[in-house]
Amino acid sequence: MNRKTVLLILIFCLAAFFRLQNVNWDSNAHLHPDERFLTMVGNAMKLPQTFGDYLEPKTSTFNPTNIGYPFFVYGTFPIIVNKLIAIVAGTDNYETFVLQGRVLAALADLTILIFLFKSVELLEKKAKFEKNVKYWAIFLYSIAVLPIQLSHFFATDSFLNMFMFGSFYFALRYDSKEQLQDVLGSAIFLGLAIASKMNAVFILPLVCYFFVKKILFEKRDIKSFILLGLLFVLVGYTVLRLSAPYYFQTGNMFDFSLNGEFVNNIKSLKSYENPDIWYPPAVQWINTKAFVFSLVNLALFGLGIPCFIALIWGIIKSWENHYLRIAVIWVLGIFIYQSTQFVKVLRYFIYLYPFYAIFAATGIQSIMRHVLRVKWYFVPRNRKGIVIHILTVGVLLIWPLLFTSIYLNHHTRVTASEWIYNNLPTGSKILSEYWDDGLPVYNIGLNGKQFVGDSLKVFDPESSAKWETIAAQLKSADYYILSSNRGWGSIPAVPKKYPETTQFYKELFSSQTTYRLIKEFYPSYYPYTGMSTLSKYLLSNWFDESFTVYDHPTVLIFKNEKNTR
Repeated sequence: MNRKTVLLILIFCLAAFFRLQNVNWDSNAHLHPDERFLTMVGNAMKLPQTFGDYLEPKTSTFNPTNIGYPFFVYGTFPIIVNKLIAIVAGTDNYETFVLQGRVLAALADLTILIFLFKSVELLEKKAKFEKNVKYWAIFLYSIAVLPIQLSHFFATDSFLNMFMFGSFYFALRYDSKEQLQDVLGSAIFLGLAIASKMNAVFILPLVCYFFVKKILFEKRDIKSFILLGLLFVLVGYTVLRLSAPYYFQTGNMFDFSLNGEFVNNIKSLKSYENPDIWYPPAVQWINTKAFVFSLVNLALFGLGIPCFIALIWGIIKSWENHYLRIAVIWVLGIFIYQSTQFVKVLRYFIYLYPFYAIFAATGIQSIMRHVLRVKWYFVPRNRKGIVIHILTVGVLLIWPLLFTSIYLNHHTRVTASEWIYNNLPTGSKILSEYWDDGLPVYNIGLNGKQFVGDSLKVFDPESSAKWETIAAQLKSADYYILSSNRGWGSIPAVPKKYPETTQFYKELFSSQTTYRLIKEFYPSYYPYTGMSTLSKYLLSNWFDESFTVYDHPTVLIFKNEKNTR
């Protein structure tokens, strides 16, 4: 076994370690809201009796609309795959289905490393890459924080990313080898990508570019372009109809009408982006800065600052390369478009990350060669090179090691629940917040204690009735538990919309109410480390909620001193 093979194995093992570490990170508490929903849909699915039943949207028991979930805006393909495996493996239950889905998400993300390695290998001649760029590219992707995080979630994002980049890879390979199988491969993966999530269509311009470039611009063969184009569309459409038949109105392959209910669901989801519409999860986005918010979260969370610096330099250097320029335009175009949308959630950028890895690898190559004056190898061959490479790898590993350290401990909500069962009197009245997970997590079942729960509707529009109700709840309760910053991290960012609630949080965090903070639970890797609680409250709206609510929540327990002396 040569050094390069050993190096590949080590990188894949590192990637697998980061993605499969503590798959059951929430201790079966189902603390990711999207996962809960997809798991409930998956458990409710029943195997259609015939393949014809499977294809018919109106009657299929794989169609969420027919099993009690009429509002469904995802692609069903990842759920169906997980369901079929669960049926065969005997794991079709609420506890195991989600864990199995997380493993599948991690495997999908690991598959991207193969496509990424082979893609950079194809670019070595066209883009004049050094042969070691491909090792740096897969290393950088293997340690990128956002792909690691999404590999721990049973959602559609990791599947979408794999299929989209797979479609790109086959299109890129066609540009080099001109094989029919690559046209078929690109079409198949595009169909599966769209079957996972509709926004997979964003990869289509980049995929089409390589076919147009090769057939029309270089070969000037209009006939082949038309024939291959028709084949691409036919194969992609067929795969889409077979893998996500519920996008369409009927099971007839020749009926191209989209499913009216699905279209209306998408329109309804889009309507929630209006700040005047009452939709609590959208509050966090109302005052976020276009472009700046996404850039900050990319640097601090998605990649980490060292890799982000390499990415910026790599994009600049890649722009100078004529062959890479189209990829730079596509990546920057998608980033600018998405970062100027109302919803700027970090996972919406996931399919850019394999390209980020390529650009960051070229950035490191340029820095090594032209700034540090080191002959650039992934495995260095002299003392200076060894020292610089060790330092580079060490610095790059800081972010993923910090992030994955959260998986070495119990989830903060689970730890807080254990503390609650061990320290709060049975029968205590505990307030939580509407649209957030209430604590304690009852399924951990400690000490047989029972508590009285109630929730504050802090996201409701401001009114005297709202605050009369909240005042009464606060007066009668013993404890008030904020299990994440979903409320206090987003509401104060829109003080004009929520003036009274913003003032309430300020008073709560500065001990001006009858409630006093008695216990805090922070994840090991946290953006607010070293700050006061009030500072964390003031700065919280700078961070993507997916990092501060799902697997990184801060839990704050307040005690009503008037009721619990």
